[in-house]
Amino acid sequence: MGNLDECEVATGEREPYAAAKALLAAGVELAIVKQGPKGVLAIDRDGATAEIPPVPVEVVNGLGAGDAFGGALCHGLLSGWDTRRTVIFANAAGAIVASRLSCSDAMPTEAEVDAKLGEAAGTSTNDSQQEV
Repeated sequence: MGNLDECEVATGEREPYAAAKALLAAGVELAIVKQGPKGVLAIDRDGATAEIPPVPVEVVNGLGAGDAFGGALCHGLLSGWDTRRTVIFANAAGAIVASRLSCSDAMPTEAEVDAKLGEAAGTSTNDSQQEV
């Protein structure tokens, strides 16, 4: 799992699909390429692919967003969720933290992530929001 820069350092590939495939070739079971305002790409060892759109938020502070994503990813994997559900949940958790001023104190609860997903499903991006 990494953003485009991290995946490029790890694999030599910057294009999301090429980077994910290189991560899989290196032996990971789930390759995740975070693309900021372009969303998230996830491909698992079996070839299941999930392209997750960004969650619109007003970005206040990006610190901790990746930690929230990683923690939520672990939560989904440990809960036995499928790849798509897990990455959607992780992406929303990261977006929530990006919309908050603090970092470790900003980590969302499962209920907050579910609420953000419900909100995102019912609204469209406007000029005052950025997509994470």
